[in-house]
Amino acid sequence: MLKHLQKENKITRYELQHLMLKHRVSINELFLKTGIPVNKIKGYLTGRRTIPTYVVDRIKQIGEQND
Repeated sequence: MLKHLQKENKITRYELQHLMLKHRVSINELFLKTGIPVNKIKGYLTGRRTIPTYVVDRIKQIGEQND
């Protein structure tokens, strides 16, 4: 799946959920590491908000650090 993410900067809410589960990153941990407000993260996860590319890049960095 990470190969798919490296090709495109777009990520769906399902892929975000999968990444967070795979790397065992909670919403609060993502907030602490990125500074993105919890309400926005919850919006990304439910599909109410579109996920910007800078968030995708930051989540990929966190995933690489956790591995």
